[in-house]
Amino acid sequence: MFGALRGLALGLTLSVLNLAGAFLTLLALGGLGGWTGTQFIGLFGLLEVATGAAFVVGPNVWRLPVAAAELEPGTKVRFAASTILIPHWAGGMKSIAGFALVGWAAAHEGVSFGTAGVVVVVVAVCAISISISMLFARLGCARPDLDVFQVSIKRPRHKAIELPGMSIGASLVQALLNIMTFPTVKLLRASSLYSPELSPSPKLLAGMALVGLLMTAAAFAVWSDRLAWRASRPQQREAEEAFSEA
Repeated sequence: MFGALRGLALGLTLSVLNLAGAFLTLLALGGLGGWTGTQFIGLFGLLEVATGAAFVVGPNVWRLPVAAAELEPGTKVRFAASTILIPHWAGGMKSIAGFALVGWAAAHEGVSFGTAGVVVVVVAVCAISISISMLFARLGCARPDLDVFQVSIKRPRHKAIELPGMSIGASLVQALLNIMTFPTVKLLRASSLYSPELSPSPKLLAGMALVGLLMTAAAFAVWSDRLAWRASRPQQREAEEAFSEA
């Protein structure tokens, strides 16, 4: 119980710090445009909920190219439920913290029956986030020799320290998801999410649902020949070891 509360407090603290950093960055880039401070907090929280949910399984997707590089040559890395669905609960804490920010914004801006549309936006953003991760991971698995790198730290009279392998594509995806707020504020009008209460417009809901469905279809299409319920023993063992070390 204490560990869960500590994790929640840490997640909320990090979200507030990220919110402050995003707010200051946007001010430096020209301001919030037509968004008020409260509306921006609601948008930021909404994206935190969605990306946090994606981050529950995201690390497993991002690691697939690393598995392709580390396993025996010829081993076919699969997009298997047994490895992808290993939960990373730090993402859940991010979602809970984002939900608190959305709740704060909704309390100030008001709610209506249309507020239920927020669920559609969250699911769509989460699906898009995971789909982008899957697309980059498939490219990385095709050419792990170009995508994966590993850093070795060497010091005189000390044993070299081998840091875990990393995927360049996965790093780009994480950076993209972490700065998602900036282009969203610049490209999206506040009226798309507030009217004036927290209520996504029908146009936004239709657009997000369509993009989410298309991206999901594309992501599973590129993995269609490697979908499985259970990974091979070497891949399963590699994923479980990586999880235990995280």
